Amino acid sequence: MSSAKHAVILVAGASTRTRPLTDQRPKPLIPLLGKPLLAHILDELVGLVERVTLVVGYRADQIVATFGETYRGMAIRYVYQTTINGTAGALLAAAPIDEPFFLLYGDNLIDRADVIGVGQFRYALAGLRLPDLRSFGVLDVHDGLVQRIIEKPTQPPPDALANPGIYHFDAEVFPLLHRITPSPRGELELTDLIALLAEQHPVACHVCTGHWLPVGTPWEALLAARFLLARQAHTQPLPQIAPNAHIAPQADLEGSVVVSDGASIDQGARIVGPAWIGPGAVIGSGALIIASVIEAGATIGAEAMIGGSVIGAQTAVGAQASISHSWLDERVQIGYQAVCQAAEYRDAPVNVVVNGLLTEDDLITRGVVVAAGVAIAPQSVIAAGSIVRL
Repeated sequence: MSSAKHAVILVAGASTRTRPLTDQRPKPLIPLLGKPLLAHILDELVGLVERVTLVVGYRADQIVATFGETYRGMAIRYVYQTTINGTAGALLAAAPIDEPFFLLYGDNLIDRADVIGVGQFRYALAGLRLPDLRSFGVLDVHDGLVQRIIEKPTQPPPDALANPGIYHFDAEVFPLLHRITPSPRGELELTDLIALLAEQHPVACHVCTGHWLPVGTPWEALLAARFLLARQAHTQPLPQIAPNAHIAPQADLEGSVVVSDGASIDQGARIVGPAWIGPGAVIGSGALIIASVIEAGATIGAEAMIGGSVIGAQTAVGAQASISHSWLDERVQIGYQAVCQAAEYRDAPVNVVVNGLLTEDDLITRGVVVAAGVAIAPQSVIAAGSIVRL
């Protein structure tokens, strides 16, 4: 196994494609089952690394305030990418690093098995099998070694592998970064580093065996939450109820349901796992929750139905409302009998690896995204695929 005890994670970008979820927060702080996205990435590194360098930029103060100087025994260092000039520029901001290190992006759910995989070699990157590679960098591999990365080919080779952004490097890459010139879009690209590195050293390819989910849009954030719920069901197949949660005698919890501190589930409510009920959340009488995340302090009205959705912190869903495959951000107000519809989007490419934990219908069904602080009037019907913002 690699001697690397250091990981660099790139989290500087403003991420316009994830708006409105990133209007008021950086992408690494998008909440997923009560923890920010970045925390789920760091969790995969526990026991593998001792030090983490976070390359920050957009709303960096929020990231620093959230993670501080340590996370689960790993020391955290912050460096600022003052000029957002591409992924290679972000890595250059982390210099100097005088030891082997992993390099990761801060917006992909990854598997520790694949971090370990790239760590078996001095220089390596992961390769990922995906159904549609046209929007990815594709690895050019010969005799098991990566020669370069071809950006977004219109006709990828049949057995080509995508670049999921899991690397193993050491200090010798930093002089090469100074040789990179801006790409046509004006950025310094990590893909150019791979070609320069391959001219001097063997660059191995580890074919991913674990999960991989990018969080580049609100819909992908919803998929990430759904995936984490499904994984929860594998590790905790029965209800897990915090000691000071209140569950009415007539409430019904089925399967993998996590009920956090101070949450309250009223009589006649039914929760069908996998589900995650956050601290202080209130589930009203007769409400039905299926395969959903209810974040801290959210309230679900009597006889409301929530399916395949994320209900943000302090959000209130009115009585008899119906929410399907939707993301309601923080402090949203959903009126009485309002409906967030869902539909299958079979033409939308879904490039994720979920290891069978989600069905095809899970992957292609979209409801509604509602930005933080928005109020939806009673008895409104919001069409599938809508993004509602202030």
